[in-house]
Amino acid sequence: MKFLLIGIISVTFGWNVFAAETKICLITTDVGPEQTQLLIETDSKGDLDTIRIYETEDNKVTSDEFYTAEQAIADGIVASERDGRQVVILRAQNFTASSGGTIALDYLYNAIKGSRKVFNLKLVKVAGKFVLLTKEGARVNQLVFVGNRFVGQVIGIKEVLASFK
Repeated sequence: MKFLLIGIISVTFGWNVFAAETKICLITTDVGPEQTQLLIETDSKGDLDTIRIYETEDNKVTSDEFYTAEQAIADGIVASERDGRQVVILRAQNFTASSGGTIALDYLYNAIKGSRKVFNLKLVKVAGKFVLLTKEGARVNQLVFVGNRFVGQVIGIKEVLASFK
């Protein structure tokens, strides 16, 4: 009876009681206290269902956004925006919800010139769970965005450093 009630509630309110949320990556920067968590939620079959981008600054939540896998595949996800500029965009390429694929981090390199760069990663299933890898295949769970500075001002992201801690 208890499971029937939970099933009725989950169908009624759209809850996926079989979903599992997994922290994929912590993203930090060398220019401020902001931290971003990239999390994914999988469905009962283990397929990617939802991408969550959770941002904090000084231990206070500044943003908590949810995106469908279809949004990432079709349009990309603006993961960071500052002063009306799209600073970081996540774009899924050759991607399926069941096996993953390439994630291109399209980032603003120089806001003065409007130039951008891309850092490629792979989101793949290993032993039934999604993990993040560099394009060379090294495991990643932390990214650091290094600020691109000009005359002491941050004008973009100079580089992205990937590590596994």
